[in-house]
Amino acid sequence: MYAQPLKENGNGTLLDQGTGLVWQKGDSSHELKRSLNWYEALEYVDKKNFEKFGGYENWRLPTLQEFNKLFDPSLPLKSIKSEPIGLPKEFKEGGSYYLWTSNERGLDNAWYFGLGQKENYFNLKDLSDLDQAVKMVRNGR
Repeated sequence: MYAQPLKENGNGTLLDQGTGLVWQKGDSSHELKRSLNWYEALEYVDKKNFEKFGGYENWRLPTLQEFNKLFDPSLPLKSIKSEPIGLPKEFKEGGSYYLWTSNERGLDNAWYFGLGQKENYFNLKDLSDLDQAVKMVRNGR
């Protein structure tokens, strides 16, 4: 199941009208121009909540399941390295290929999602060796 029609909210966010989830239109790499480890990803979300990004303070890292529902391999959106990433056209092009999730694997690892091939991977939480970034989400309903 892919994302339902996405509604542009005019504040850097998109509403998935099927799930009620509100997504960050870009990702942290658009703003920071660098990759983040998992701990930095959590700090990024905390900072955006403090700033009330999009008018809200309940942003979080998405789950693997939420990314898997958002992904559609037929979609033409490209990453910063011009790789296809399978996100709907309403999202901002030129973001990271790999995005951190809230899912942890033991004490030292966390899962991230590879957009181009719908890849579920885990890595050490303190590494950012694959240009991982954050695409925040919140429950809109």
